Amino acid sequence: MSEKQMSGNSSQMVAILLDVLGIIIVLVGALYTHYHEGSRLGEGVFWVGWALLIVALIIFLWNMRKPNMAKP
Repeated sequence: MSEKQMSGNSSQMVAILLDVLGIIIVLVGALYTHYHEGSRLGEGVFWVGWALLIVALIIFLWNMRKPNMAKP
């Protein structure tokens, strides 16, 4: 496996981990805000989760845009 392929695989893993973490944080923030109405902490956690989801999407799209250097 070449160095570029390993770099692409690790970037994909980071994107997947950020995606899963972002989903969990969004759900935790939403539930916390639901049970503690008007909670600033819950709203902050919710928006941090959304930010992680956006970063994961950017990393994923960046990796898709790069040409695949794998030899046939």
